[in-house]
Amino acid sequence: MSNEPEVGFIGLGDQGAPMAAAIAERFRLHAWARRDTSYAALGDVPFTRHTTAVELAAAVSILCVCLRTDADLTELLSNGVLDALPADAIVINHATGDPGEANGFRELCAAKGISFVDAPVSGGRPGALARTLTCFVGTVPDILEKCRAVISTHSKHVVHMGAAGTGQAAKLCNNALTVSNLRNIVEVFSIADAFGIEPASLQKAFAHSSGGSFILDALGTKVTPEIASHIATLNRADVEEFAAAAKRRGRDVSELEAWAMGGAAGLVTAVNRLIKGQTYP
Repeated sequence: MSNEPEVGFIGLGDQGAPMAAAIAERFRLHAWARRDTSYAALGDVPFTRHTTAVELAAAVSILCVCLRTDADLTELLSNGVLDALPADAIVINHATGDPGEANGFRELCAAKGISFVDAPVSGGRPGALARTLTCFVGTVPDILEKCRAVISTHSKHVVHMGAAGTGQAAKLCNNALTVSNLRNIVEVFSIADAFGIEPASLQKAFAHSSGGSFILDALGTKVTPEIASHIATLNRADVEEFAAAAKRRGRDVSELEAWAMGGAAGLVTAVNRLIKGQTYP
């Protein structure tokens, strides 16, 4: 593979579009979307627009994908994209899914002589815009090195977790821990009221103490009242994905699932309490 690959991107959503834009600032970008309006999210960066996903696949050596579900990726690859990719191409999946499905994608690609990189990201749209995402990578080391520069355009931290599937496993664990920590914050905020302490004061103090965390810092800053309800919905989906994947492996995580769900349920109130001074229940 050349040092300057042709890079394709499919999945120009809320997070995918700024990731694709970051790639376009360094590499030749090829894009395809079902809706014409999706291309506007790329802004002024240069890119080649394709009329079909298959046409795009034939023009690239690295294909980045950021779709909603594993089923969406299965449909994309099965409808001619995998056949159109050149020999020795690399498919990078940036969406969150099941670790077992990731290994299945690896096998599907390998049958065509194509490498698969399991590479979900953490940081959301703000991280994508700031080019500070964390990417959990599951693939063999030499394949990661072939595409590390592409991933590094949008991800400040590119962490090799192991073989295909381990990237997804790491992302699911990350999500579960984040939302569980959110529940801790919800509960502590409630107790703080009983002590007569404003949660906003705790947030300020904890930013410089052992009680601090990424999610606590994000409340009211990255997670604003305007988007808190949407983030809570994503949090619930994250916990459900984690629990489902764990249960498929014979692990009972029902207590952790229930605890984390309480974090998602309390997110809107917690953010409003910090920003607007509303009474915390």
